[in-house]
Amino acid sequence: MDKKFDAFKQELNRVYKKNKNYHKKMQEQNITPEDIHNWSDIKRLPLTTKEDILANYPNGWNCVNENHIKLYHASSGTTGKPLIVGLTENDIKTRQKQILEDAKMAGITKKDTVQICYGFGMFTGGLSFYDGLKELGCKIIPTGTMSTEMQLFYMQQLKTTVLITSPSHAMHLYETAKDLKINMKALSIRIIRVGSELLTESMRRKIKAAYGKNVSVTQDYGMTETLGPGLGMECMNENGMHLNPNYYFELIDSKTKKPTTKNVGELVVTTIYNECFPLIRYTTNDLVELSHEKCKCGCSSPRIVKFLGRSDDMLKVKGVKIFVSQIEDFLFNHPYFNHQYEIVISKENYKDILTINIEYKDEITPSQRKQIVKYKENIEQEFKSKFGIKSTINILSTKSIKPYPGKIIRVRDLRKLKV
Repeated sequence: MDKKFDAFKQELNRVYKKNKNYHKKMQEQNITPEDIHNWSDIKRLPLTTKEDILANYPNGWNCVNENHIKLYHASSGTTGKPLIVGLTENDIKTRQKQILEDAKMAGITKKDTVQICYGFGMFTGGLSFYDGLKELGCKIIPTGTMSTEMQLFYMQQLKTTVLITSPSHAMHLYETAKDLKINMKALSIRIIRVGSELLTESMRRKIKAAYGKNVSVTQDYGMTETLGPGLGMECMNENGMHLNPNYYFELIDSKTKKPTTKNVGELVVTTIYNECFPLIRYTTNDLVELSHEKCKCGCSSPRIVKFLGRSDDMLKVKGVKIFVSQIEDFLFNHPYFNHQYEIVISKENYKDILTINIEYKDEITPSQRKQIVKYKENIEQEFKSKFGIKSTINILSTKSIKPYPGKIIRVRDLRKLKV
C-alpha cells in the first residue's frame, strides 16, 4: 500500500472539486481522478502554470474556506504581480517540519546561534526559518533586513554560528566587513545556508574564500507556491540538493512540455500534503540536472546537481541562447573580479548590444588602470570564443554597481522598454 499515492489521490480529488479552472482542464482532456491508478498515470493530468494561478487571482486557487486561512505569503513579484498563497494551521505545521528537515540537512543543531537575514514580511524566507528553527530549539537572531553594519554588529556580539541569507548578501556582508577591518574568518560562523538566488559553484568558492575554507556553504530550494524553503535541501557534502520526498517530481522537456527520460529538463512539482494551496503538476520554469545516485549522507532521494537556469531567465541575444548562470560562471572564474555584476541588453540599429558591468576585486590603483584596457580586450575575446557573441565588458571600481534591495536583479533588458 502506497500511503504517499493515497494522500496524492485525496489532494487530486480536492483540487478537482474545489478548483473550477483545473476541473475544466481535466474535463477538456476527458479525465477524472478515478482514471489515475498509480504514479505512472500522473503524466495524463494537465500541467499547472503560474499563468493558470494568476488567472484566478488572488484566491481562486485556494481549496479551503477563507476562514481556515491563518497566514498569507506572497512571491517577490519580480516578473509581475506577487503571487499570493494562503496557509492553514496544518500548512504551517507542514512547513515547520519542512524547515526542520532543511536545518538537519544543513547540519544545524540546537546548540547553534542562527542569524536570519531574510526579510520578515510577505516573503516566505524569514518567517519560515523562524517558525521552523523555534521547533529545533537553537538560538535565533532575527536581524532580517537590518543595515549591513548592524548585521555585522550582532554577528560579532552574539557569536553567530549559522548565517541564513542569499549568496549575494553573504558577499556584500564580507565586502562591508573588509571596509570595517572585520576579519570574517575570525568569527564563529561554521555554516552558511543560502537560498533565494541561484548558487553557482563559482560563487560557492568565493564565499568560502571570504569566510574560511572549512565553513560549510550549502543551499536550499523552494518557492512561495510550495510553502517556502525546503523543496530541495543540500547536505553538508555540498553535492546537490535532495528533493523533498513529501512532494512528487517530474522532468519535462522545456519546449514540448512532454515527459522526458533524460536527467535534464524542466522540474515539475506536485504537492501531496498542502491543504490550502495544492498544486498538481506545477511547471516551475527551473531547468535542472538530476542525479539518482545515493549520497554519502545516506539519503537516496534524487538530487538537483545543477541548475541550468530558469526558462524565463534564459537570454536570447543576437539569436544565441544563454543563461545568466553561464555568464556568472564565466565572470567568476576570473580572479580579478568580485561578486557584483550586471548584464545590460540594448538595441542599436536593430541589432542587440550586450554589455556586462563587473567590479574589480579590489580598489583599482593607477598602475592597474593601465593594465585593464588590455585585460578587457582579452576577456571580451574569450567571451566571444566561448559563447559565440560579442560583448562589451566594463571593469569598474568596487561599489560602482548599486546593490539591489531584496531579491537581486542581474539583468536589465532595455529592449523591452517601450519608446
